[in-house]
Amino acid sequence: MLIWMRNSAFAGAFKFILMGLLLMAVGGLVLMDRNGIFRSGNFASHELVKGGGISIGPMEFDRTVRRVLSNQGIGVAEAAKIGAIDTILQSEIQSRLFTKAARDLGLEVGDNMVKAQIAKMAEPLATQGRSKREALQQILSSQNISEQEFISAIRQEMANGALRAAITPPASLASPVLAQSLYRYDAETRNINAIVLMNGSVSDVTKPTSEQLQKYYDANKSDFLIPETRTITVATLSSQMVKKNIKISDEDLRNEYDKNIASFTKPPQRRVMQIVSKTEEEAKKTLIDLKAGKKVEGADTQDYQRDGLLPEIATPVFESKEGSVVGPIQTALGWHVLKIEKLLAESVTPFDKVKDQLRAELEGSAMNDEMYQTGNAIEDRAAGGSSLAEIVKEYGMTTDIIGPFHQNGNDSNGKDVFKSFGVDRDKLIQAAFDYNAGEISPIVETADGQFHLVRVDQVVPDKYKPLSMVSGELEKRWMDEQRRLSNTARAQKLLDDLNKGKKLEDVARENGLSVRPFANISRKSNPPAPLTPVVGAQAFATDIGKNFSSEIKDGFVIGTVTNVSLPAGNPKSDDKDYKDLLDLTGRSLPADILAQYMSGLSEGKTIKINQPMLNQMYLPDPAAK
Repeated sequence: MLIWMRNSAFAGAFKFILMGLLLMAVGGLVLMDRNGIFRSGNFASHELVKGGGISIGPMEFDRTVRRVLSNQGIGVAEAAKIGAIDTILQSEIQSRLFTKAARDLGLEVGDNMVKAQIAKMAEPLATQGRSKREALQQILSSQNISEQEFISAIRQEMANGALRAAITPPASLASPVLAQSLYRYDAETRNINAIVLMNGSVSDVTKPTSEQLQKYYDANKSDFLIPETRTITVATLSSQMVKKNIKISDEDLRNEYDKNIASFTKPPQRRVMQIVSKTEEEAKKTLIDLKAGKKVEGADTQDYQRDGLLPEIATPVFESKEGSVVGPIQTALGWHVLKIEKLLAESVTPFDKVKDQLRAELEGSAMNDEMYQTGNAIEDRAAGGSSLAEIVKEYGMTTDIIGPFHQNGNDSNGKDVFKSFGVDRDKLIQAAFDYNAGEISPIVETADGQFHLVRVDQVVPDKYKPLSMVSGELEKRWMDEQRRLSNTARAQKLLDDLNKGKKLEDVARENGLSVRPFANISRKSNPPAPLTPVVGAQAFATDIGKNFSSEIKDGFVIGTVTNVSLPAGNPKSDDKDYKDLLDLTGRSLPADILAQYMSGLSEGKTIKINQPMLNQMYLPDPAAK
């Protein structure tokens, strides 16, 4: 059944939920909250979780939380509100249980295997113009993790992977019996006989009286609402309007350069040729060749600052003379041999080379300051009672009249009159509806750096279309509704007669109706009109010889299942649908077995969570609990 759920009509939703859980997971394992996990107990100050042979400290868990949330772009407070902290904790508990199981079974990963795996991970990045060292640093930086934590995590995941590989069968181990059953289930068809009752066939409906129409109008008055509209004037201040006030002299540029001379200074560097080998023996041979002046393969030459090198390498490189050969030195990436080809002294970029860059930066900063000062002055003028016309004239602002429009920003024709404002449209609409006619809003800043004042020019309140204007439409709606109610009662009577033992043909004849046959209704496609997918589903949920009723568009269907047909024999081995199902069972079986194994890891174990500590870490405000 788990296999079928993955590929049913609801597969998209299941995959969406599953992906959300996997993204939050730390070890990529199945998340479960077993009955053996409790949120109580006596704890030491360094314990957040204990029991079942595992222990998790608050600091290490917090690092995991922040690393996971950083990768997902979610803040800690938001994560606590939506329960993501608990999800991460359950994942970490399951990961620790899985690691313990691997350790109990004697699955250990040696240093050489870890080094090889790290080098393999760094290889794709190293081929993009980066060295393996830089690639490793990029991985550590992106994951916000120390080198020791990274190595430990790789070792743990490799052991876990070995255990997963041991307990899960290969994807090629499919289940022909299950695939054949699913194939037969998919290929099943059904026949039904049905009476189709369309609402339009009800003829004994009279027009409503004036009183009935008035009452119906009053009950459905909201359908005829003409929402409030507003017309506004938007006055705009752009950076170009204040640019004339910006004056940056050469003296200002020189002062800024002198003040920030450090940012224009490049620290001492070393031009280094580097060769990374897998073994110490290879590195020693490389060392001999370099000292002998021979060319070596795999050499990478770059300029490095001291803080751009791994700690094990930085000191010997920067304390060696030009032309020296250093190594072999072992790091997580392998064995390094390095030749210091050139000592690069500290250098300063001349003023003339950065003068234009400085001018652009200072003008941009001054422009921002001038915009905010001018914006504040404009806002004060508006609050002080100055008219919009006076403000616009004094500051050279531009104006646009927008409206009339509804609260969704559209005019009466459905056109979005605020489309040009992009992501800021809602800000301006909100300002338009926050104030009364004649009032001016505070400054509204938009993403393009412009400032706007919004004056409400006209407000047309909500009103309703009068009955006289909608009487024809309302009369038709009333009569359609009466036909539907009458048809509903008629369909129920027919179904009651069937359920009392009458045959469908007899019920149809007694009521002057006809029976329509519908053959070969399939699970994999929609039934023929006027039947709907809901009717098709009901046909497959009803036993042969039994009756059902269902509403369709503008009517009802009363039906009886007359035949159930399954394919004879087993499907051919080259049938595409069968081959797909066979492949599905093979791909799904390993995941199902792993889920069952994970479920069993916490069976019978008492694992306690220090809930007060967890709350203190992520819910500092008691009212938020």
